[in-house]
Amino acid sequence: MSIKLDPVIDFGKMPIANAFLTPDQFAREYFYDMVVGYDPATHAIGLVNTVPPEKMFHDNYAFFSSTSKGMQDHFAATAQTLLPYAGKGIVVEMGSNDGIMLEAWRKLGVRAIGVEPSGNVADVSRKKGHEVISEFMGEKVADDILSRGTVSLVYGANVSCHIEDIEGYFKSIAKLIGKSGVFVFEDPYFLDIVEKTSYDQVYDEHVWYFTISFINALFEPRGYRVFDCEHVPVHGGELRMYVGHKDTFPARPVVSNWLAKENDLPGKLEILKKNVVRSKERMRELLQGLKRDGKRVCGFGASSKGVIVCNYCDIGPDLVPFITDNTPAKQGKYYPGVHIPVVPQEQFKDVDVAVMFAWNHLPEIEKLPFIQEFRARGGKFLTHVPEPRII
Repeated sequence: MSIKLDPVIDFGKMPIANAFLTPDQFAREYFYDMVVGYDPATHAIGLVNTVPPEKMFHDNYAFFSSTSKGMQDHFAATAQTLLPYAGKGIVVEMGSNDGIMLEAWRKLGVRAIGVEPSGNVADVSRKKGHEVISEFMGEKVADDILSRGTVSLVYGANVSCHIEDIEGYFKSIAKLIGKSGVFVFEDPYFLDIVEKTSYDQVYDEHVWYFTISFINALFEPRGYRVFDCEHVPVHGGELRMYVGHKDTFPARPVVSNWLAKENDLPGKLEILKKNVVRSKERMRELLQGLKRDGKRVCGFGASSKGVIVCNYCDIGPDLVPFITDNTPAKQGKYYPGVHIPVVPQEQFKDVDVAVMFAWNHLPEIEKLPFIQEFRARGGKFLTHVPEPRII
């Protein structure tokens, strides 16, 4: 099956979202044209121009899942939910990062193997005692895993959308689960992106923006399909899909309900396109107004999402002088593309308005004592989701 994406939304030049850098690296920074396209034959929605994986996932990868208490709770609850599918076999996690989900499985007494190509985060996981394969998923890796035992469940969170060769990837998944196993994955759901105008979900790592329509188009020729799904609120809205062989797992009615919502995907893309342009205009208006009024502004959370917002909206240090973040690997470095300095969260003080780049973690952030103090003295957040506004 061949996927041919026709260009729909052009975001212009964009850097690698997790490639935080130092001043000596500015001159040789990598950029690409970030364009979202659509394929009517397969219902695929994805990046027309992709970035080589080795430029994104490497020994200096800057994203560590375990820094978020909210995500620790999410993965612990997810492991409990999926425990019936784990059975007595091996659980395989795609993109296991620093072992946040592997730890949840260990606490449940389930053997789990992680597949994580970024060496630095994989090493963190290994030091915790987890079993990790540091390679990109493929048939060779699948054979290696199967030589260790029977796989009952393959799980992936925010990783399947990263795979450029999605057909080859799903072929390896099918090999792992056979007719009796299940593949469960959760990634940003396209309808959530449209509903929230959360265009910051679009960046180099996210090659695809999933719908059930697309997943079924790729899996059904192999005898598999989405047989169940549930909406989860993390990362701005994801659809957790359950894939299994059609002879073993009958489709549940909820799948048809979601498929009905996916009608007219081209029309939904056009709506997103118009709203993205409006969002950029309003975001700049608000920040320029805050600057005129002499308000002290910073960014909160040096997320990859914020990199997209800043670069698309032309937001640099003149409008957002610095960004605070609690990830040591990002501190002392600069935001890709726009080169806004990233500083420790201890420097979050004497601020009037904080641009909420980590908006998907806002409920967790609002509970932090220093944020409650910030709010108590009249501090406000500026968010762009679902539309730019000060809250």
